[in-house]
Parts: sequence; C-alpha cells; structure tokens
Amino acid sequence: MQNEGIKNDPKDTQVVSFRNGADFGFTPEMGCMFDGRPIHGNQGGPGINIGESMILPYHVAHRLATNLAKIVKVRRAPVQDMSAAGLAVVAKPLWSDEDLEVLKNSFLTEMYVENKPVMVSETDRLMAKVEEYRLMVEQLLPKQTEAPVEAPKTPEVDPPGAPLAPEAPKTPQVFADKQDVIAELEKRGIKHDKRSNKATLEKLLA
Repeated sequence: MQNEGIKNDPKDTQVVSFRNGADFGFTPEMGCMFDGRPIHGNQGGPGINIGESMILPYHVAHRLATNLAKIVKVRRAPVQDMSAAGLAVVAKPLWSDEDLEVLKNSFLTEMYVENKPVMVSETDRLMAKVEEYRLMVEQLLPKQTEAPVEAPKTPEVDPPGAPLAPEAPKTPQVFADKQDVIAELEKRGIKHDKRSNKATLEKLLA
C-alpha cells in the first residue's frame, strides 16, 4: 500500500507537473495508477495520452513517472543481446538506478508547495488533489461551442384592416325525413307550415 512510508513526508504538499513524454499512451494497465486507483488525463484517456500533462501531488507524479520510465526502458530494450560471435550474451539489467532516475525526472517539473492540509487518509487526500488539478486544467481548455437555442416562434397575426380570409363553405345538413326537418325548424324558432313537403321545409333552413 502506498499509504505506508509517505506519512508526515515534507513533500506531501509539493505540487508537480507530470508529462507523458513517451511515444505511446500511458494506460492504467502499464502503471498509470496510484495505490490501485487508475488515473486519467483531461483528454479522457484511458490513462494519459502522448504529450499530455497533468498537475499532480508529488507522490502521485513520482509514482507515475517511475512506472512510465520502466515501461519505456522495457520497450527500448533489444529483443536479444548477441555477442560478436553471434552467441547469446548472458542477460543483463535493462537499466541502472541512475538511468531510470534521469528518465523519470524528465517527465516531471516541480511547481509549488501548498499549505499543510487537514489530516486525512493519504490516498484519499492525494486522489482528491488529482481530481482538483484535473478540474482546474479542464477549466482552462477551450470549451466546445454549443448549438444556439432557437427562440420560440411567435404566431403570425394579421395586421389591422387586413381582409379576412374567406370561410370554408359549410356542409349542408342532411335530414333523414320530414319530421327531422320540422324538429330542426322548431329548434331554431323558424315559422313553417307542417303541411309543406320535406324539400320546401329544408329551404327554410338554408
């Protein structure tokens, strides 16, 4: 666990910039994590993309830089070291501590020191800082332009004095028999002669 060994470390409040200077994306599977928790850059990852930088707490940045340096050394190592006679040479270390330290430091830039924070779990505090710095950088990145919102359309109103549109012709009412016509005439209060035939009574309703 990373919690052991960094308690009360004077570097707890040091802030560092970590840059992926390798020619490949640095993913959690390669070691882009701290205390088992993956770390993703502001570009979305997974992990930290080529050339991407992140502002991180000292311990997190140095852990990432060490892991990335080891991956770079492994990838740069020859498949098999051969002697002049063409025989396989006994395997030798892929790097020295000094070489690894130089490569690790090439990914780091010291920035500033913060005030001592309130005592919390070291991992929780450091991961909170990772998120804080990520959001800080995210605010500096150009935001995508949102599509303009269309204003609601105002219903069209005819200006005063404009001629009214002609009304649609009314469909004449159809009556089944003479009694229905008489009932409609009485409903409308139209005087009529009940002795008239159906056609004559219907004309009174026109």
